Amino acid sequence: MVANTNIPHLEANECFDEIYGAKVLFNNPSEALLAQLFLKDEDAIPLPALDALLSVIRNPSFNVEDVSFKNCADFCSFVTSARVEGITRRGWVSEAGIPEIILEGALDVLGSELRNAWDVGSSHYMGDMLIRGHGSLFDTIRALRSSLVSVALVHSSWLVRARPLLGYYHRFCASARRPFRRSLTNSFLGPWTRDVQIKFEEYSPPPQDILFDAFFARLPNLQALHLGTSRFALEPRGVRIAGILSSLPYLTGLENISLTISNLKDMDRLALQLSKTPPPNLRIIQFSGYFHDEIEPVNAPQCLSPLSSMASLRYVRIHSTTNTRFVNGVVWSRSTTNSGSFGLEGLSISAKKVSSGFKNTSSSGFKDKVVDALRATRRLSFSYRGGRATVKRFLSKCRSLLSLNLIVIGDRREPNFFDIAEVLPSSIEELSIFFPPLDDSAHTLLPDDASHYVGSNKSATASEVFSKLDILDACIHSALHPERSPHLRDVKIFFHPRLININKDAFYSPNHRLLYRRKGLEGHDPLAEIHDTRESSYELIKTPLLPLCQQICFERGIPFSAELQLMKDDLGTRPEVCWDARSV
Repeated sequence: MVANTNIPHLEANECFDEIYGAKVLFNNPSEALLAQLFLKDEDAIPLPALDALLSVIRNPSFNVEDVSFKNCADFCSFVTSARVEGITRRGWVSEAGIPEIILEGALDVLGSELRNAWDVGSSHYMGDMLIRGHGSLFDTIRALRSSLVSVALVHSSWLVRARPLLGYYHRFCASARRPFRRSLTNSFLGPWTRDVQIKFEEYSPPPQDILFDAFFARLPNLQALHLGTSRFALEPRGVRIAGILSSLPYLTGLENISLTISNLKDMDRLALQLSKTPPPNLRIIQFSGYFHDEIEPVNAPQCLSPLSSMASLRYVRIHSTTNTRFVNGVVWSRSTTNSGSFGLEGLSISAKKVSSGFKNTSSSGFKDKVVDALRATRRLSFSYRGGRATVKRFLSKCRSLLSLNLIVIGDRREPNFFDIAEVLPSSIEELSIFFPPLDDSAHTLLPDDASHYVGSNKSATASEVFSKLDILDACIHSALHPERSPHLRDVKIFFHPRLININKDAFYSPNHRLLYRRKGLEGHDPLAEIHDTRESSYELIKTPLLPLCQQICFERGIPFSAELQLMKDDLGTRPEVCWDARSV
């Protein structure tokens, strides 16, 4: 907090009342020093606490020379450590009768699955895991965390073992009822914490900077940090976040910072603050928010120029969370030839009208910039409605494309997916395709989305869905031949969660991500008994969801997977996908 420079000269026994702007004379210097804690205009200790403080000072057992706390961070760390030691002293030996090696193995498996699910989601949502999701991803995270908590409650020694696993990440929404200071003595936070997500609700009191210093001092190995405020917060987002950034320079492990801002102008102040107090090994900075202005895609905004002084920084990303932007995300990477500049690396475009082309753009000048960006970009996330013509119109301009996220929005006018080999640039190294539901889920769609490209109805049988999958398999397979995609080295195909929700007995998803077909053994056909709820899992085996694609990728030595899309809500129809700098 900035010191008040308007305080006049004071004698040793005087205190300045900042609220009324007047000197107050006390009987001695000790009273004046104590009073100053309560007479500040900002960050003052509440007056009711004075009685409690006086009772401590007057207690015969109190000796100021015994107090060894250096600061707030030291105090919080001591309290947390003492609580943990109290649990440990109760004994490490459990009477559950489970061998230690079995317990450790079970915890390692649960912890690893929780970390993997969290990291996948964090990468998918560009570092922002504060969203209130109710889809398959968040159900998985909640289930894994609940399992770990259940294990931890068996015995106090198990709690000590589970604590670092549960504290791998930390989400906290500060509000008037739940102030940020509650996180300061959270015993699940410590050297094992890698990802922290903090959001300040509309009426949450702004914490003092010293609280952030204390908080981050307990997280020496933090790798990722997301900061945001309520969309309708009274205080501008940039004001509150900028103060937090000044507490980060000693976090040597911090590599990724994701910031929610209210408009593009906030980046100026935040970029300047980061350049003044940079974490020494920061690689990625991401800005997201409800931006009303189009993002200029080719050159990084001038307001980000202070970031070029951060030697460790490699990527800067801007992502608009509005649904009306044509260019809704851009990534710039540090130039390999000029370390003081950043060049275009990745682009996210949304062409949701069938006749889209560049008609959604506001001016011819901006259209030219988009064309230049397509020619220069190495990575493209392209969300479109339409078919071959729409995709070709954009991909034909991509001369340097290495990575493509193709997000299909179904359309009545062109109901079938096309042979992607006809439009795919031969330079592609990484290919991901995201499909909408394979059924007519009109009750979950917007009016203009009412029919998807497969043109079936909600009551489609599993056999009919498999037939549609076979068609998609053949369409994609043709693009995976070496002569069509000689540089290809990774393929991922994503399907909407409704695929498995409607036909649960026909599909197998062991980790809520990877997706397979179920196939019966010894004449048992799960499709013939699709409504029979008595499942015999030992009679079933898994087979590839897209066998042709799986086979050709296996022959080429290319990793391939068919997966469920990550959705904020599994009833939603459009995945929020954008290329993320952390995937490099």
